Amino acid sequence: MKLVYLIVALFVLLSLIYGEIYEYREVVFYPNGSQNVDISKLYINYENPESFNIYIYYGNISIYIPYPKNITINLPPKKFNLSITISANKISEREWEVYYKIINNYSYDILFNVSFPDGFNIKNISVLVPAHSYKIITLSKIDSSPTLYFGEHNISFEVPGKVKIRYSLPIPFSIIKSNRILSNGSIEWIAIYTIKNDKSVSLNVNVSYWAKVNNRKINFGNYTYILNPNENISESFNIISDEVPIFYLKLYAWRDIDENITIKPVLKVGNSYIIGLAKVEGINFTTSFSKKMNINKIPTKKKNTREKIRVINKEKIKSRSLKYNLKQKTSNTKTTSENKKMEIMKFPLVIVIDKKKVKDAIIVTTTTASTLMIIFIPPLFRRTPDIADNGIFTIEDLEKLHTTVYVPEGCELGNFLPGGIVIVELNEVEKDLARDLHEIYNIPLNSAKAIVLGIKYGGRVFLSDVKSQEIALKIGLEVYPFFNKKVK
Repeated sequence: MKLVYLIVALFVLLSLIYGEIYEYREVVFYPNGSQNVDISKLYINYENPESFNIYIYYGNISIYIPYPKNITINLPPKKFNLSITISANKISEREWEVYYKIINNYSYDILFNVSFPDGFNIKNISVLVPAHSYKIITLSKIDSSPTLYFGEHNISFEVPGKVKIRYSLPIPFSIIKSNRILSNGSIEWIAIYTIKNDKSVSLNVNVSYWAKVNNRKINFGNYTYILNPNENISESFNIISDEVPIFYLKLYAWRDIDENITIKPVLKVGNSYIIGLAKVEGINFTTSFSKKMNINKIPTKKKNTREKIRVINKEKIKSRSLKYNLKQKTSNTKTTSENKKMEIMKFPLVIVIDKKKVKDAIIVTTTTASTLMIIFIPPLFRRTPDIADNGIFTIEDLEKLHTTVYVPEGCELGNFLPGGIVIVELNEVEKDLARDLHEIYNIPLNSAKAIVLGIKYGGRVFLSDVKSQEIALKIGLEVYPFFNKKVK
């Protein structure tokens, strides 16, 4: 018997132990919700001296690293699923408010650190924005000027990502060849292949076995295994030949690991980059603030009377030109001698609206700390309903209301209800507008929903919250109070 031992080194793919991988993007955010990404790069710093034949798969990119090294790979520019909108409002003759909105469209929470321009009440802030949601930061500045410049500033954040890594280390295998003489005088050659996983992780192995006799190839087959740590696998093959065969194998082993990485913005300064920072461009605001604005206080309730608070001339609101060239649709609202014209404040706001979500409605929005105007085109031939911010009514309330009463979803219903009560479900655009009103002006959410419905459908709006009544008045709605009620 003749024994031949062949021991060679094998490439195996293990998990990344020494190294750092992250993606960075040079991005500039704009106050209208847009962004521009000039470059995207994948940085790889792999320093494990024992590893080689590394493959990295990221998106549609495959990168081969034959030995440890520090490299940067160019990627197709890709935008972040984030946006920033900035609006402003002059709330008094000497004070401005700025509404800084961070929108997170990722499926995980993200922590933001913002450094605001000088002169505002907040210099730096950290805010955690939930997945598929947003946060609004309200800033203020004492400034009597009719114009306000909110300068460029920096924001930092990190977005999680994943990269697939395949890399290798040597493990041993052996081939033991022997022979024996058969009864008919022929020679049988036997080969025993042994592959050993001497590592502490499981490996995927694909092996092809064959032999050659006088340049003739004899295939034994192709096999795939999963070898656990310190596990061996053996295969035995035999051929009958008077010539001495040579036994071969072709072996491919691998282990794929999904590594967590971070995606970071970078800020270019000269020829260098600051990793982790992004620039937000500045914006100018202009106001036509007027001291003529004078809204009377909400009158107290009188028994057995239908007391109308105030009606602001909607034609006057609609006739004013809006900043940022937002399109406006007006309606033919008639005024009488009872509806006295009033001066209102008008302030600019940058608003991004998905037009696909608003198929048959044109939204025109002018927002201030006390002013928000949205104009919808209601369906034709609809009788104007009453709108209430809660569903708990007294007998006296029912005497005031028309037959059809709209109540927004989420309101609690009481025992006494109008005959034509309708629970109205808001669409996504309307919900966003109501939530903005709720968060910016600190009014009850159901009152904010009722205000949005009042702007959409018209009609009288009955509100239980005094601050909500004041805001609805300044928008131009026909407002009536619900006294001694609590609304959520």
